[in-house]
Amino acid sequence: MSGRSWFAAVGVLCLACTPSRRDAGSDADPAGPSGVAVAEPSSERPAADPGAAGPIVTPEPPKAPAAAAPLAAAEAAPAAPSRVYARTREVWIRSAPRPKAQWIGYLSIGGSVRLKSPEPVRAAGDCPAFYAVEPRGYVCVDGERATLDAADPMLKTLSAHAPLVDQPLPYRYGESLGLKRLLNVEGIDAPAWPAGMHDLRHMQVRPRSSVAWTKEVEAGGATWLWASDLTFVPKDKVKPYEPATFQGVHLGADERLPIAFFRRKPRPKYRLTEENQLAKTDAVWERLDRVGLTGKSRRVGELTYLETRDDGHWVLERDAVVIKPRKAKNPWGRRIQLGGAAPAAPVEGPRNTWIEIAALEGWLIAYEDDRPVFATLISAGRNGAEEPERAEPFVPPSTTPLGQYRINRKWVTKTLITPHVDEDDWIEAEVPWSQHFFSKYLLHAAYWHNNWGDGQSGGCVNLSPVDAKWLFHWTEPPVPEGWYAVQVTRKDPSTRVVIHR
Repeated sequence: MSGRSWFAAVGVLCLACTPSRRDAGSDADPAGPSGVAVAEPSSERPAADPGAAGPIVTPEPPKAPAAAAPLAAAEAAPAAPSRVYARTREVWIRSAPRPKAQWIGYLSIGGSVRLKSPEPVRAAGDCPAFYAVEPRGYVCVDGERATLDAADPMLKTLSAHAPLVDQPLPYRYGESLGLKRLLNVEGIDAPAWPAGMHDLRHMQVRPRSSVAWTKEVEAGGATWLWASDLTFVPKDKVKPYEPATFQGVHLGADERLPIAFFRRKPRPKYRLTEENQLAKTDAVWERLDRVGLTGKSRRVGELTYLETRDDGHWVLERDAVVIKPRKAKNPWGRRIQLGGAAPAAPVEGPRNTWIEIAALEGWLIAYEDDRPVFATLISAGRNGAEEPERAEPFVPPSTTPLGQYRINRKWVTKTLITPHVDEDDWIEAEVPWSQHFFSKYLLHAAYWHNNWGDGQSGGCVNLSPVDAKWLFHWTEPPVPEGWYAVQVTRKDPSTRVVIHR
């Protein structure tokens, strides 16, 4: 997952891509061992601008006063509940109204989902009432972890700590300098939080792990960060990360493959001279810039130059990361088309979405059927890429698995953990836009580096936060409205992931 150069023991780095889970019985997350539960997004949005224009309403003419209604008729009946609201970080959505039924998703802080019916389905085990939710599944409503009461005071308190799910980074993030998280701080008035809110297994956060937080608060002459699990972290023990702003390119008639990106440092532009030679100019493409290519090349001695669509400029091939399809056909046997817009979504059947990843070259292309629709730089395993073996650990540490896979679970944020022997775990808190495709490996945002195009991870596929958010919402299965996570079922479509060197 993170795979930074400061890791001393590479033998455990491949586990950095291991997503955490809570013990949820038969709903246990098969992606990795027990670890940190994740926080959840809010389905609520900021109130509309009071000064914004609204619809024009023509007042109705005044009516004659109606006769007074009998007292019993005038008393309005309470409205039937329409949604279930999360009061903690994990409110499981089950495949059946049973406490141990397979989980198919969950809600979290600030999250809610529409009910299919205001009437409960059944009570089972320790659950007083299961309710059917949209578009599928069942939620246990116990009043502690989940409620039907939209006016529950705890929901308003929690809304201030809900992740910003409409942003590339749902939380603020920083690097731990070595710290201990606290449940309470003298001078800060914190409520009695619902069950399951705090992660009590990782109160010590070792140096170079990460922290996610929502708010800052002053108390006792110090500044404290309110972490995503609503524990407290001393601000002076956290070094904030600089948010990465890099993003890829959406393809169509105006932007098409092949495209060259530039990693590591600025690269010079070349022009043809009157003698029909290629000469370096004073102009450069900056690091992480991109330029379209015409497909024409020129060999000069042992060097190859590529013609760009940038005002007659050429680029030295070895200076560029050239993104273009590796094969002529898609996984369904249709020839890949490089020009024009993406095909319209089919009326029936799957969208046939798939992702091509060049692990060593450091790029990704997203396709809808036979057309590429998006291209960007990524960071795969810093030790390269290998075909998986049949048993754990499948590939060597910090290595990305080659092959063809499918997206099978998605989380808005997922805390990732690397277990260490006789030491505290490495923790990457609330990693955004995480998509699981094989064993311990995910596609996910990386907020801790900006080295796109180079091998950087412990085996996962790192994307910039902007790219990861777009990809998360584009891939299948979709995450239903209000849900924080989804797990694919046999009936769900699933995006293919094709990884080669």
